[in-house]
Amino acid sequence: MSKKSLVVPALAVVLAAPASAAADPVATVKADAAKLTTDATALHDAALADLQKLAADAQAAKGGSKDAALATLRADRQKLRADRQALIGSVKTDRRQLKADLQVARDAKVGKAELRPVLKELRTTLRKQRQEVRTALRAARQAVRELRASFRK
Repeated sequence: MSKKSLVVPALAVVLAAPASAAADPVATVKADAAKLTTDATALHDAALADLQKLAADAQAAKGGSKDAALATLRADRQKLRADRQALIGSVKTDRRQLKADLQVARDAKVGKAELRPVLKELRTTLRKQRQEVRTALRAARQAVRELRASFRK
């Protein structure tokens, strides 16, 4: 056998692998859901850490200088906004990609039973993460309200 006869079939197998992955809409949706979960978790973790730091700084600033507390809280708020801004773009892109791939899967007549578990797990994870961030946000707001009230006394 010549080298050419071995290279051509090997090259065909390598080139066919991405085409078969793209031909399976369920696998594509699963990959998109996994990527969305990863990016949303990164956003969740960053926001949660920033909010907890903001709440802790607000509680620690009680009894101190109003100007120092204001500077610290402004820095915390700016960090929260910057982290969110840096990470939200990838989450939005992942959502758009998932939505597009879901439409491709529907057009390919993929059964709902194949997609339902993936999407249900994704929804549950995202809902839990949103709830945790909302709880941390409420705690941070409450700590800031208490700090403001301590300066009025």
